Amino acid sequence: MKYNFKGFSEKANEALNNAIISAEELGHTYVGSEHILLGILDTDDSVALSALKKFDITAEKLESQMRKTIGSGTATRLSPDYFTPRAKRVIETAITGCNNL
Repeated sequence: MKYNFKGFSEKANEALNNAIISAEELGHTYVGSEHILLGILDTDDSVALSALKKFDITAEKLESQMRKTIGSGTATRLSPDYFTPRAKRVIETAITGCNNL
């Protein structure tokens, strides 16, 4: 299912949806800030992706590190309700930060 996150661009919505998908595929029971970063890395042609690539940060490297440190399980079904408090703060900061520019 694709979710529409109010106040975000199409690319940001894609990244947040990718975050949920990444958490599901990794078999995690939550969507954390690390999944948001992975969602950004899985979004084509975004400004954020370009910035991360300059530092040689890739989805493959991040996912590998996540599997080592967090682990993985059986694929799950998640929704925006499963964002962690920290991930929610990241999203809220993105909204309020962008509106204050």
